[in-house]
Amino acid sequence: MTNAGFVGLGSQGAGMAQRIIAAGIPTSLWARNPSSLAPFRGLATLAPGLAELGRTSDVVGICVTDDDAVREVALGPAGVLAGMAPGSILAIHSTIGTATCTEVAEAADGLGVAVIDAPVSGGGTAAAAGALTVYVGGSVASVERARPVLDTYGDPVLHMGGLGSGLRTKLINNVLNAAQFGLAHDAMAVGEALGLDPNLLGRALTSGSGRSFSLEVFVRVGSFEPIAGHLGPLLSKDVGLFGLEPLATGGVERAALLAAADRLLALVDHPRSVDRGSIR
Repeated sequence: MTNAGFVGLGSQGAGMAQRIIAAGIPTSLWARNPSSLAPFRGLATLAPGLAELGRTSDVVGICVTDDDAVREVALGPAGVLAGMAPGSILAIHSTIGTATCTEVAEAADGLGVAVIDAPVSGGGTAAAAGALTVYVGGSVASVERARPVLDTYGDPVLHMGGLGSGLRTKLINNVLNAAQFGLAHDAMAVGEALGLDPNLLGRALTSGSGRSFSLEVFVRVGSFEPIAGHLGPLLSKDVGLFGLEPLATGGVERAALLAAADRLLALVDHPRSVDRGSIR
């Protein structure tokens, strides 16, 4: 039987860990915030350290906040890789830069450990329901080895290609989400300027061919005020990461996507927050 390890028990990570445990997979947990481990006492092994968690796990998932946090928990003599055995799999669920993913993968390769990037979309409710969308990059063999764990919280689990493909897919998804939020705001504002009732307009647009997830959320909440504190920090990081991805072609298209996404970031007062130094 596969033994799982999981690092990071925030709003999404906690639901993912619950799904692994509910599937009957022996699971070890570690979190930077010890209080987040309390609900799992008696249900999983609470590892005393990252290396110890790695030592007992065939597949380790990391779901922490950003590039620096991934480096902190994965690398170094006290990191999870230090304990992982050759042939085991490290799944990075955090949305980070592909350069950081490659950095971790190169360190892992020297230890005989395979890395897959597997960022997720859906939020805490979807995690608890086992309905996250998981975008996966890595070798076919590594993805299939990790699938018994990924399938506990992911539906669908989409193998997008080689290492980094999952992250690039997630970044495009989030930039498109940001762009659509900005467009939803502007469409509603134009409708009101034309004298349309905002409640009727919201119902009409969410029933028509112009509907989107972002539009539906915006119409439901009525403004960005209730959600800016969540959307702003999340999307400013991801839009920034997307802007730093190297392109062979498609520069004009990326500029158009970024311009639309930046409109949302301006509306929630969270400009792109990632710089080259933070992702190396």
